[in-house]
This record gives sequence, C-alpha cells and structure tokens, in this order.
Amino acid sequence: MSQASRVLLATGLTGAIGQAVVELIHPSWHIIGIRRSPVNVKEPVEWVQADLRDPVQMAEKVQTALHQLNVRHIAGVVHLAGVVYSDIATNSTSSEWEQMMNVNLRSAFELVKIAKPLLCSSASIVFVSSVDALMASALGPAAVYGASKAGLEGLMRHLAAEWGEDGIRVNTVMVGALFEGMGVADSEESESIRENISLGRLGRAREIAPAIRFLLEDEQSSYITGHTLRVDGGLNLRY
Repeated sequence: MSQASRVLLATGLTGAIGQAVVELIHPSWHIIGIRRSPVNVKEPVEWVQADLRDPVQMAEKVQTALHQLNVRHIAGVVHLAGVVYSDIATNSTSSEWEQMMNVNLRSAFELVKIAKPLLCSSASIVFVSSVDALMASALGPAAVYGASKAGLEGLMRHLAAEWGEDGIRVNTVMVGALFEGMGVADSEESESIRENISLGRLGRAREIAPAIRFLLEDEQSSYITGHTLRVDGGLNLRY
C-alpha cells in the first residue's frame, strides 16, 4: 500500500455509481472495497470479502482485513451498497425488511463504527441515499426501502453532530432516478417519472460520482457536514 495515498473504505463499488467513483478518484486514493463474492480480475481496488446482509460479521471481517493490510489511517468512507424490493407495505416480508435494513442502513452504522478509531481528523464519510427517503416513488411502492434510506439520512445527521469535534465530516448524496443500477430503464415505465424531473431526463452514474468525490475531498468541502447533497435533476420541483 502506498503510504502517500489516502485510504478509502467503501461498499457498493461493483455497481454503476461505484465503478464511476473508482474511475474518478483512482489513483489518488487507495481504495479498499467490500463485496460479497470473491474477485478474480485485477482492479484498482483491494477487496475484502464480506456479506453486508450480516452487518456484525461484515464489520468483524473488515476489521481483521484492515489489521492485516496494516491500515493505520482512513481518510474516507463511502457507503454505496443498497438493495430494494418494491412492493406495497402489506406484502413486504420480514425477510425483505431485515435484508434492506441490514444492507442499506445497519451495515453503514457498523462500518463507520469500526472505522472510527482509524479516521483522520479531516476524514469524510459519505452515505448514498435516495429520494425515496423523502417521497413516494411514481414507479411503484417501496415503503421499506424508503424507511431504510430515511434512517440513513438520520444516522448521517447524528454522526455529523457527534463526530464534528473530531474534525470528521458526515454527509449524504441523495440520488434520484437513474438509467443504471437500481434506477429505472429508459422505457415507457420511465415516462411517468420523467414528467416530474425538471431536466426532463433520467440521470447517469457518472453524474453522481463527482458529487461523492466533492464531499470526500477536504480541500473542496472542508466546511460541509450534516448536509444532504441532492442530485436528482430537479425531481418534483414542479406541481
């Protein structure tokens, strides 16, 4: 590991937004990614195999890996991972609730807890949230998913208040409707939501990644904490 590189600990890097983030910040950051399945290809990411569906075990594995990698300081944490099951609330199962809460919310909490002793005094934590934390989706019901993302927003604010005296900044990037990843496809289904987007189109992962980088970089966002940066093309600004 290059001692000159800042260390970033991140989840969700195999998705469209995560890949865009890696392309944007490598090689100025040494990236340690967490993923469930093993990786056989060479990438600019040092992978830790852990399952976010079991946040406590995930945290233990990450802590062990950080020790083995001799990581002494972490400059950034990004929690991008997420899972969604879209259904009406009364049809949502206990298993779906548990999985979405574990992956979307509790894993973020467990991750930053084990990272806290290693965080630099100017470290930045970025959680990736969703507009579903604030509003119901025109594409279909997602009560449990929205609740998990609303919880992530609340966690961000409380951590920002608690850890600010240590110089640690905590923010969220709230994402709107995208072409890629867990977003919507460019099809007839997307037309209903396009009508509510001021820019008249769905977003791209490459348009989300710069917002994450902005909040990570201390020289650009050193006085921003407890803030939600909404990147949604102006969703629901009109009525």
